[in-house]
Amino acid sequence: MKEIALHVLDIAENSLNAGAFKVEIRIELNRAEKRLRIEISDNGKGMSRELLSRTSDPFFTSRTTRKVGLSIPLLRQHAEMTGGSVELRSAENKGTTLLAVFDTSHPDIQPLGDIVGCWWLLASGNPQTDVVLNCQVDQERFEIGSQQVKEELELEELSGNELREQLKRLIINNLEEIGLDW
Repeated sequence: MKEIALHVLDIAENSLNAGAFKVEIRIELNRAEKRLRIEISDNGKGMSRELLSRTSDPFFTSRTTRKVGLSIPLLRQHAEMTGGSVELRSAENKGTTLLAVFDTSHPDIQPLGDIVGCWWLLASGNPQTDVVLNCQVDQERFEIGSQQVKEELELEELSGNELREQLKRLIINNLEEIGLDW
């Protein structure tokens, strides 16, 4: 994966497969500490301790569509290449949280990528799930949730090219305003 947003999409899809009806993506950029934190949390079925301990094995997956589970090992590799880390916490019937930390001054850090497109894919493709994007740069913050948007616009689901373009423009403008335009 060539950008962090693709890792986020892959991990968030795991949350959806675990039955989550709320997935929160938190992105925090601390310029002074040169640190990027990506946290993906859900209220899905969670994992047992045994399953949790196997998530770093690239030859293990709980999916039936493929025989390898590279999402967490690849994310861990990319984070550790920058001097960062990945931590995974989970409890059965309570959900899972993945935290990835990157050193933004390291030359091997991947670009953030299309985090707005990532949010749109998750939000529009999963109308029963509240997909929340919470971004913070230093002390500035922006948050958008798919359920909130649907309620405010009185929609059943997020769909259509015009709505997609309007929301993407709104999110991009807000991310640029808080300084998350990297």
